[in-house]
Amino acid sequence: MTHPFARRIQDCYPEMPIVDVQTEHAAQRHIVFTVNYRLIFRFAITPTTAEAMRWETEVLLPAVARAASLPVPRPERCSFERLEPGAAFMGYARIDGEPLWPETLGSLEEPDVIEQAAEVIAAFLYALHTLDLPAGHERRLEDDEDEVAEQEDLRTLPADKLHGRILGELFERLSLRSRQRFEREYAAFRSGYAETAPSRCWIHGAFGPAHLLWDAQEEAVAGVVGFGSARIDDPALDLADVLFAYGPSFFARCAERYPGGEALAKRAVFHAGLMPLREALHGLDTDDAESLQYGLEAYERETAAASGV
Repeated sequence: MTHPFARRIQDCYPEMPIVDVQTEHAAQRHIVFTVNYRLIFRFAITPTTAEAMRWETEVLLPAVARAASLPVPRPERCSFERLEPGAAFMGYARIDGEPLWPETLGSLEEPDVIEQAAEVIAAFLYALHTLDLPAGHERRLEDDEDEVAEQEDLRTLPADKLHGRILGELFERLSLRSRQRFEREYAAFRSGYAETAPSRCWIHGAFGPAHLLWDAQEEAVAGVVGFGSARIDDPALDLADVLFAYGPSFFARCAERYPGGEALAKRAVFHAGLMPLREALHGLDTDDAESLQYGLEAYERETAAASGV
């Protein structure tokens, strides 16, 4: 066995034969593999993510599985005795289903199917957001984390810090109309925050199409994966992911079915509107001109659409 991560799994579970290993996703702080075509293994690349993964495995995922009706990962093969890079991992059986891409949702013809999907998603988010869990690793940016970690956590940067970065690094690249829109929306957001501070709870943190699974045959949501970004934060952020991915119509359906969703909707709209600028900042941080340009152009398009241009 020449694959180093496969060797690590084999060392911990010598009774499990490994006949195939496929890399699904590699990032700066974790790597995801499919093993034997049906098992998903995620390895931590930093001690910080190893600690967070242990909390996710031992506390968060079991609690979500008990509270929510949708399938979520159920780790069965894990190792956290060593937290150094490449040693800590979690493994679970693959949940059947394909990512719920916007095109998939848009192709659905039966209104009842769309309504049921919105109801299931809203119920799942509410169950997650009302979990009562002990204090633990919140996957927030720590002062001693390195620059790579900061870049990877850019999508979750608090609004006040994001505001400062946008002013300092993107404003000169935006049109006057987009600058005015940003300042107007940010001022309204801060005003609303001051009037009613949002409750903070456990959120998924990356509730996009890649982590929502769809059963095409049954035309139903099949499960939720990708809890590596889970943390304590504003629940409107998860609804913002729904809005950004699937558009205002489906977002409205989900918000209507989420208890108290009306109170979250305005913040969700604000957070979703900033996602193109987060993408642009990511492009700056990683010297990715394509991401920078894509984010700026997407924000300009949204500004033009909102202005009726």
